[in-house]
Amino acid sequence: MGVDLKVRGLAQVSINLTDFEQTPLHRVFEMVKSEAEFYGCAVVGSEIVGLIPRKALELTAEFYLQLENFTPALVLEKRLAAALEGAPAQAGQGKLAALAQPFLDAVSAPTATPGGGSVAALAGALAASLGEMVAGLSRKKKSQSAFVEELTAAIENMSQAGRKLAAAVDRDAQSYEAVMSAFQLPRQTAEEQARRNAAIESATRHAAEVPLDTALAAVELFEKLVQLETMAAPSMLSDLHVGRWMAAAAARGALENVAINLASLHDASYISEMKSRATAIEARLAANPAMIGR
Repeated sequence: MGVDLKVRGLAQVSINLTDFEQTPLHRVFEMVKSEAEFYGCAVVGSEIVGLIPRKALELTAEFYLQLENFTPALVLEKRLAAALEGAPAQAGQGKLAALAQPFLDAVSAPTATPGGGSVAALAGALAASLGEMVAGLSRKKKSQSAFVEELTAAIENMSQAGRKLAAAVDRDAQSYEAVMSAFQLPRQTAEEQARRNAAIESATRHAAEVPLDTALAAVELFEKLVQLETMAAPSMLSDLHVGRWMAAAAARGALENVAINLASLHDASYISEMKSRATAIEARLAANPAMIGR
């Protein structure tokens, strides 16, 4: 419907939009704008009468900003609401799935980080959490009373390992972001090129060292989980086995990230040293009897 606003010297197009998903706001706006331009007029503004669904604004923002990796989960208020209210992040999700969804969304987004190194670190942190749970529950059982002191120590060990591996989730992403930043440095002159090359080399070294630390923490956790099996309640052995394999996956996943970063470096001595340390970690993992079978 067209309305003549004589006081303002404008014409107003009034629309009742009943299905914003079928006909999104930006499509209506662009059509009105196109028609106005045909008659030599320009759009000077728009207004919303009443309330509007958040999703309608999200679709419009995605269109005009050309956001390649946009999902509703990236909206800060949605993330906060889900965390504070315990509400599912997506329709049909339970509380536990909703807790994991933000990280899953971050990994699935078409961005370089978080990537495999962060996922490996998270696998290790989850393994530690399982170990801490098993130790805590086993300590309460009369059948395991002979191991109370050992289980108490195991709880603290698992907690420390979990914190270290959880921190590595961010450390890995940050280390690779530093590599990408180094590649963005100017290289117009020989001096700039030399400075850029040095920055790339330094950042890539760090990007290899972070997952090596993750791999070492994960294999140490793996060995602690194997030890915990000798004192844990038999009813929870399956949880320990899951934790053990998650720790092994964390270690081997982290080592993959070490290898791919070393492939970009040029210092043969440094590469040899890092490969030697990585091989030693792999050997500790492979030599453990708990890796055989199953």
